[in-house]
Amino acid sequence: LTVTPSKTVQDGIFMVLVDGEEWDDVEIVANKVTVMFPAGTEQIEIIGTFVVPEFGTIAAMILAVAIISIIAVSAKSRLSIMPRY
Repeated sequence: LTVTPSKTVQDGIFMVLVDGEEWDDVEIVANKVTVMFPAGTEQIEIIGTFVVPEFGTIAAMILAVAIISIIAVSAKSRLSIMPRY
């Protein structure tokens, strides 16, 4: 059985259970899982992770505006980090 779940559903597969027991006969490449299982298997579970971005688009935009504002203010007022001699 080969399954390739969408990254929006599951990203980073790290364990496969066959009938409730951890299964070793598994090949995991990126988000593609190939499972060899015995006849009569009733349930296969694929356990993985889903990445949730820590900062959204709005936070990135606020950071960009803040950096641009700091650059603009320091250029106009001739502020500098290193004192001039």
